[in-house]
Amino acid sequence: MSRTHALAITMLTVLWTLLWGEVTPLIVAGGFLIAILVVLVFPFPTLDLSPSIRPLHVIVLFVVFLWDMAVASFQVGWLAIRPKPLPPAALIEVPLITRSELLQVMTAELICLVPGSILIELDSKGRRMWLHVINVESEDSLAAARKMAHDQELRVLAAFGDRSEYELASARRKAAA
Repeated sequence: MSRTHALAITMLTVLWTLLWGEVTPLIVAGGFLIAILVVLVFPFPTLDLSPSIRPLHVIVLFVVFLWDMAVASFQVGWLAIRPKPLPPAALIEVPLITRSELLQVMTAELICLVPGSILIELDSKGRRMWLHVINVESEDSLAAARKMAHDQELRVLAAFGDRSEYELASARRKAAA
């Protein structure tokens, strides 16, 4: 049994106990047996649970994310109330650098939580994602949407990723500039 399975069994047992609202040996044992059954029937993908955490980059990731959310909220709000028709939207493919499924999902979630874009599909093996973005009136708008996604991946890699992948993402950013 791997560390991932042990963590999943523990968390599922705690969740089961919380759902029952009281702690008795029978409820805990039942939750433990159900958790083992869930882990055996629905195997989890193996995840690297020991990422490199760089606290300064985590703070930068969090602050920039909050800033992006605030700015995008006002932009989407303005699009909703302005007297013009809604601008066109687009579906874009964004290639990813990281091979880590965990970091791909983190990048996708941070992008989706910012108003104005939504994840359509994440292809972890092909290392790409498709986003639906609004307010795409020109090729420059498409390029800005891709840059936003690449910049988000760069910040995630800086905070949690492998050094070599971070350097590849940095090189991609410099080449695009």
